Amino acid sequence: MFGLFHKQKDEEALPEWYSELQEAQERWFSFLEKLETKMEEFATAAIPELKEILQGDDDFYKRTFHRIYSGVNGQLNNIREKARDTYEEKINNLYYNLNAQISVLSKHHHLLSDFRGACSDRYNQFENQYNYWRKQIDKTQERDLEIEYQKILDNYETTKNKFSCTQCGGAIAIKKIFLIETYISCPYCQTQNTFAPSSLARNLQNIAKELAEQRTAHLLAEFEREKDKERQLYHQRHELSLSIIHESDKRILNEVQTKMKDLEEQRQFAIQNAPKLRQIYLRALYDEWNKITPDLKEHNEKMYQNQLNY
Repeated sequence: MFGLFHKQKDEEALPEWYSELQEAQERWFSFLEKLETKMEEFATAAIPELKEILQGDDDFYKRTFHRIYSGVNGQLNNIREKARDTYEEKINNLYYNLNAQISVLSKHHHLLSDFRGACSDRYNQFENQYNYWRKQIDKTQERDLEIEYQKILDNYETTKNKFSCTQCGGAIAIKKIFLIETYISCPYCQTQNTFAPSSLARNLQNIAKELAEQRTAHLLAEFEREKDKERQLYHQRHELSLSIIHESDKRILNEVQTKMKDLEEQRQFAIQNAPKLRQIYLRALYDEWNKITPDLKEHNEKMYQNQLNY
């Protein structure tokens, strides 16, 4: 009897290789925690610097910003590669080596599977953290065009009364922001003077549409939510219809059918309302665009009609 008891107890004992799994898992978890801390510290320091560089870079193509932005992403990716390489070397290799030695029929084989599952789940958590910080860094590319627009307006205010006729020297007031070189007649001697706008003023044409899009982004989001709602309501209704295929209880059938009818009414409203919200968005977008660059209004209105009919 006692011999049988000891035999059963020995069979229940954990295998020798289990301690190796535990140690590897603990080291893996600790390693990822350190990488996550490093990644967070690096990203939180880099993000405000990137934003400052972007706003201070007067180059239209923002080459200085993109060079530094690329370097930051490279550093972040190096951290990710360390995690990936370590997972392959310390976790996958250990798993495959032991898996080749342990029969799938062994009652302890699940310990090996559990080890790999736990380490894989922890790796996915790290990936989620990486993706979060990568998105935060990506957001630094989003220029605050209101600041750039204000610089253009300020530049116009300081230069609009500093232009004079090349012939008689009379002061010529610049009454609006010009986007390209323009001939302006002198009010005194009628000489045609070539006025060349500053690089800031020229850039207004390049940022106008994007600035208008930023100002009307909330209307676009409202339209997209309504558009997505139609599909969501369709799937909800479809799931309800599947749930009563084998249902014979009339009370339950009536309740579900009432819900389905309500969902269909909501869906039909979304189908009719989404185009209206799109039109509201487009009209607001082009109104803002025309305010920023009124000289392009005629061209913009043609584009508006084309989009409206698309």
